[in-house]
Amino acid sequence: MANKQKLLESAQKNIKKKQFSRAIKDLQKVVEIDPRDIRSRQRLAELYVKTNKSGEAFEQYEAVAKYFASNGFYLKAIAIYKQMQRLDPSQISIFSRLAELNEKQGLTGNALAELRHLVGYYEKNDMIADAIKTLEKMRDLDSGNINVQVKLAEIYANNDRVDDGLAEFREVLRQLDEKQDYDKILRLYKMFLPLFPHNDDLQKGLALTLFEKGELAKGITILQTLLRNDPENTEILSCLATAYENQGDSENSRQAYLRLLKIEPNDLEIRESLVQCYLNEEDYDKALAELEDWKEAFLKINRLDRLKEFYEALRKAIPENQQVIQTLDSIYEITGEGDKLLDIVAGVNEVEPEVLATSENVVEETLSDSLLGTMDEEEELLVLGEEDLLLGDSVGELPLEEESSELELEPLEDIDVEEDEIIELNLTDAPEVEAGDSAIDVSLDFDLDDEEEAPVLDVAADLEEAEFYLQQGLFEEAEKVCHGILEQSPDNAEVKAKLDEIALQRDAQGNQGETSVELHDLAAELLEDGFPELDSADEESGESEESAGEAATQSVDAVAENEGKVFRTDVDEQIAADDMESHYNLGIAYREMGLFDDAVAEFSKAESDPARFVDCQTLKGFCHVDKGDFEKGEEAFKVALASDSLDEGQRLSLYFELGVLYENWERPLEALDSFQFVADTDLFFRDVADRIEALRKKLGMTDEAETDEMDSAEDDSVATKDRISFL
Repeated sequence: MANKQKLLESAQKNIKKKQFSRAIKDLQKVVEIDPRDIRSRQRLAELYVKTNKSGEAFEQYEAVAKYFASNGFYLKAIAIYKQMQRLDPSQISIFSRLAELNEKQGLTGNALAELRHLVGYYEKNDMIADAIKTLEKMRDLDSGNINVQVKLAEIYANNDRVDDGLAEFREVLRQLDEKQDYDKILRLYKMFLPLFPHNDDLQKGLALTLFEKGELAKGITILQTLLRNDPENTEILSCLATAYENQGDSENSRQAYLRLLKIEPNDLEIRESLVQCYLNEEDYDKALAELEDWKEAFLKINRLDRLKEFYEALRKAIPENQQVIQTLDSIYEITGEGDKLLDIVAGVNEVEPEVLATSENVVEETLSDSLLGTMDEEEELLVLGEEDLLLGDSVGELPLEEESSELELEPLEDIDVEEDEIIELNLTDAPEVEAGDSAIDVSLDFDLDDEEEAPVLDVAADLEEAEFYLQQGLFEEAEKVCHGILEQSPDNAEVKAKLDEIALQRDAQGNQGETSVELHDLAAELLEDGFPELDSADEESGESEESAGEAATQSVDAVAENEGKVFRTDVDEQIAADDMESHYNLGIAYREMGLFDDAVAEFSKAESDPARFVDCQTLKGFCHVDKGDFEKGEEAFKVALASDSLDEGQRLSLYFELGVLYENWERPLEALDSFQFVADTDLFFRDVADRIEALRKKLGMTDEAETDEMDSAEDDSVATKDRISFL
């Protein structure tokens, strides 16, 4: 052991004499005697670096780093590996080791940064499997990192894992949609549409995003193209209907809802939207007809409030319509709004008598009839007699009491009826037969085999429907509607003209077979035209790719410095809760190893903790001074001095360090001012008195010279100078 101590003393003397070769020999012997002497190994590695023996230095550093890591000194191990990384950037395994150690220390952001460099290296060397594995590790390490997920989705899609890429991309879209970050969503669509050119769902998603951005026309164009490929797609039709409505295009919106109802006739939400379209178009008759047909269905799904809104709107538009008044009256009875019920009654009483007279026979069955009830079936049976039940509808036309008193029926077996005699009961209002007729021909007014009456043809409405299909590019559907009209009206000139128009548009489009390719081109065009900021992003990306190509010939370390050229992932935005103390301690370790830039980066992270802000600024200043960058050092010290959390001890230390900085910067007057500020408060602070004396001598300052110089100064300043003039 004594021999070891002598060797250490010899090594120290040789280092002071700058005889590094001799010092190396001394330390080599120390390590041979005691292989566990980590401090001596580290000093030996530093001497190897000074003598440009990188290989030997790397070997010694690796032994030290492994020792620190295995014993839980992760920060020291990280600092050593960083030094090794600078010595030999080609050692790709160091990135993995650094990522692992940072993760163990809780420095997730640092770990991601190391792994990101690995991904760049693997991509440039076509090591795709390793790149994917590393990205998956990054995703697992920070599941909320959208940039990592985007990169992973991209590399999946480009390497025959399309389904995995699509799943990852959709997860990113979901997260961004929750944040309503539609600008980023559009950028992602621009990036990923070329990767999934045949995916209509992505096209639809792009259209919906354009709607959110207020670009209705562009979104509608995409949906129209999608609809050509799938005319029965209710989701696309619904999106189109809503978009037209938001665009103020009530006609197309109404036609879209009508088309939806043909596919799903019992969907009350669609029917509700159709009613709203009619109201927007002031077509109150159609709105009322829809509501009257479906009001009971609306009530069954607890949509009474919406029903009330519609009828109140109709009452404002057509206040004298008794159908509206009666139904609204019933709604108010159900909802218990008696005050509104009285208002309606008062409103009815104000209607002119002639209007009431003509409205007495309006449809009797209202919402009140079906819900509040008119009569139970048992009550009806109590009112009607057996004779009424036998005679059927005809009985209702005669007074019951008179008929029963005048007509007495005898048993059939007691009546003698001749074969040719016809008994005639005039129970209807049929015209009497003239005397000259020998017989009465009783025949039915309808034939059971007759077909139902053909529906009334509404050419204008059908042409509107055909026009809607034509606008969406649904040529076959438009033609079907037109041919349906011609079946009942073969000579209709308007329909024939519409068919010619359809044929012209079909020819102009050229009937392209690949709808998905057309969609992709259309989407790309819309994105290019509508979002110039995306073009600038592309320019940046293009520059990145070009720079990345140049970087392929550089070392891994050089590639790592160009972070955006691999893929952009802002670690500090993603990781908000790294261990500030670990960053602080790692910064100290980096500074001790001479890794000043890395140290500054760590102190910049640690300064997020208000309690460490002043210390971090001070240490950043030291790092800049150690590098010889006095300007940045001065800036860091002044930032610390401006802090509200600065205490008096820290203030004196900072002014003292500023004085030292100005001394080294060859600015003696500023150095003297800084030291003098310290001396005014504490004359015995460190060696401030000696430094002031040395500077005054250097500047040739005597008491007389100083007095002449301070003639115009304030009295307290003169007193201050006099007070320390003995120095």
